[in-house]
Amino acid sequence: MPLPNNDPRWQDFSLARGDESMSALEKELSWRREGQFVHATFVSHRGAGKSTEILRLTERLRDEYEPVYIEATVEMDPFRIEAEDLMLTIALSVEQRMREQGTPLPAELLKRVTGWFDEVVRTTKWAQNYNVEAAAGVELKAELPFIGSLFGSLKALFKQESEYRTEVKQVLRKYPGTLLQSVNELLEAARGLLGKRDLLVIIDNLDRYEPEVIDRLLVQGADRMRELRTNLLLTPPISLLLQPKSAQLDTLYSCHVLYTVRLRKKEQDYDAFDGPGRDLMEQALSLRMDLDTVIPEREARDRLIAASGGAVRELLDLVSQAAYVARGTVITRADVERAVALRRQRMRDLINANGWLDAPVKLARDKQIFPDKACMDVLFHRLAFKYNGDGWYDVHPLVAEIPEFENARHDILR
Repeated sequence: MPLPNNDPRWQDFSLARGDESMSALEKELSWRREGQFVHATFVSHRGAGKSTEILRLTERLRDEYEPVYIEATVEMDPFRIEAEDLMLTIALSVEQRMREQGTPLPAELLKRVTGWFDEVVRTTKWAQNYNVEAAAGVELKAELPFIGSLFGSLKALFKQESEYRTEVKQVLRKYPGTLLQSVNELLEAARGLLGKRDLLVIIDNLDRYEPEVIDRLLVQGADRMRELRTNLLLTPPISLLLQPKSAQLDTLYSCHVLYTVRLRKKEQDYDAFDGPGRDLMEQALSLRMDLDTVIPEREARDRLIAASGGAVRELLDLVSQAAYVARGTVITRADVERAVALRRQRMRDLINANGWLDAPVKLARDKQIFPDKACMDVLFHRLAFKYNGDGWYDVHPLVAEIPEFENARHDILR
């Protein structure tokens, strides 16, 4: 889970990441020209800390922007989303945000927009089971906006595969321009109520979808996304930047990359430390627990940090697993090894079941990615990371301990 704004457990990893991604993104948003919109992507390996950094960024920009934060996998179908899903979710989220802060959108506008949706979907089988007028009456009695009734029902419909969902989406696709216009009217009205500030809509967790899904949404559908009259911050899978499918992501949106925390130099062994990364990771742990009490042995801490590869989520997951398997009141080196063995076995099964062994071996040898789907799969599943500096890649340290990997690597180097 991302850390809330101003959470005391936050650790600044910028020195060890070796990038200026957050600073560059903040400048792009702050230096935006009046009347123009920022449509940016923020990419990294999953678990690198994007969500936490985004929440901190929006807090720093409070005087300039009203943030509308949307977790895609929570608010929409966690496996497949399309433009219609995103448009509805943005409309609902912005309307709710404006209402919560005491500046609701004009009732006449909401009535007009929902009236159009009602008219369009009226002939569908789904609409026949949904009494709009009755639902509106219930909402009005509860002093909630009518938009929450119709849009909310559509949003719920779109979250799960069904015959009704397919039918309603097909109808909406006949009017792509009107759908976009309706959402833009809501966005423009919201912006008008914010005074000198502007909207910033963040669509997080997009990197949890298969790249093909997000390619259709953001790349093939880029024209519609960029016509939204709001500032957008999107988090697509990093593979869309590294291995474009329909078109290059960075020709359609500005791209900012958050790198993994570097623990060592690329020529060093996987358990080596070089630079500030190791100490910063330890500090991050100390902000979450009394390290001297929970993990008193430095050897155990070093093993956990090195085994994480510099991925913050990996480190926290390993510590949690070590606590679960601990046989005493503290986490020892033996407990860490049991946790590491469990994680390593899952990686081993994943690689062997999918026939991916050649990809991490080659990546570890060359320290660079290459044109192969398996290479992108390895990155997507956090089996390898990118580090800044001269821009090099390497496998997850626990992948390097898998017997099949060690044997294949030995054969190559022999």
